[in-house]
Amino acid sequence: MFVAGEIYRRRDLHELFGGQRQGGISTPSGQNFIMLFTGSQGQQYGYNHGWSEEGFYLYTGVGQQGDMAFERGNWAILEHTANGKDIHLFENDSKGNVSYVGEMVCTGFREVRGPDIDGNDRRVIVFELTSADALDGAVEADDEYERMWKEPLVKLRKQATASYMSKNSPSERRALARSRSKAIRVYALRRANGVCEACGKNGPFRTSSGRPYLEAHHMRRLCDGGPDDPWWVIGLCPSCHRRAHHSADKSEFNHRLEHIVERKERRRVKDQKRGKDQRTGIDRRTGIDRRTGKDPRSGRNRRE
Repeated sequence: MFVAGEIYRRRDLHELFGGQRQGGISTPSGQNFIMLFTGSQGQQYGYNHGWSEEGFYLYTGVGQQGDMAFERGNWAILEHTANGKDIHLFENDSKGNVSYVGEMVCTGFREVRGPDIDGNDRRVIVFELTSADALDGAVEADDEYERMWKEPLVKLRKQATASYMSKNSPSERRALARSRSKAIRVYALRRANGVCEACGKNGPFRTSSGRPYLEAHHMRRLCDGGPDDPWWVIGLCPSCHRRAHHSADKSEFNHRLEHIVERKERRRVKDQKRGKDQRTGIDRRTGIDRRTGKDPRSGRNRRE
């Protein structure tokens, strides 16, 4: 879609894809990606855009007055994987021109102090962006990958949806992002259980590990690497995977795949909740603990 190092006119990008023409964060309506543009706001707030010694691209959020908040563009970056959105990063090259850095993944953020547009001290959000290419290798088969095939599916889904934002250090956040990438891929393939989730046919052959061969497809991503979310990844046979990328009806086909996964995931979430209620003895309709006859939220008996 974009070529690293290539120069583009920002105006042309908006003519083609839409999105906000001003500011650093552009969220084109109807597109499965976000465009980030570097600017002078980082310097104004005492924090520059650019690569850190840890290997992150540090990108300052938006908001000119008062504390920065996780809303609008900042929220879009924070939740981009859950929403199935790619991040494409551009650096200002010259007036009206931008240079494409690459596809990025938000693996965390840090908060620093800096002045707002009025010179008042406030909270500044700085996102830690990791190159999607750097995470591609995370899904290679290794000991952790093989262990995930033996984990209970409920536990694996928990790993696949784990938030790496809660970790204290940038290195911990990135390590968890890599682990989650593997978990999401294995989870999608195990959910498929050897059967293509699109056409319903068995995997065409068995791998050296003895598993039916299927491929993980990221329905709302332009490439099939990097972290995502279980709601946006599906297990496909090679033929359906190629159709999802290269067929004339790929848009309609991917939309149909989204509905397939949505039904499965909603059912799985519902089943997990039902199982939890059964283990705790809670009546789902009344909220009453069947063992004690009390509402655990208030401690009152059913008749009170």
